[in-house]
Amino acid sequence: MVVAYLLICLIPFALIMAVFVAIGAAAMKVVRKGKKMYADIRPDINDLKEKAARAQHKGLEFSERGKKLSETFEEIAGRWAFTSKTLEETTKSPLVKLAGMAGKRAGQKEED
Repeated sequence: MVVAYLLICLIPFALIMAVFVAIGAAAMKVVRKGKKMYADIRPDINDLKEKAARAQHKGLEFSERGKKLSETFEEIAGRWAFTSKTLEETTKSPLVKLAGMAGKRAGQKEED
């Protein structure tokens, strides 16, 4: 009779323990496979990190080049303004006007 009581009490306990053991075994398989997969893809992850860092560096270089190009265009615009202003001042010079009148006069003498 004691054996019957022990079996009635121990069978559910044994089944519950078997379920826990099965869950633990499945978890260990998942952990082992996860470690193996991580070891397999770790070089890809590192390569991806390096590519991302390189892309970020190239982006910063590109923005720096754009900034330098913008500064160059501003400098060219300033020089062009200076050149056009100098040319304008030169054409308004009395000496240029005098040379223009002398050229017209010389042209009229040649026609006559």
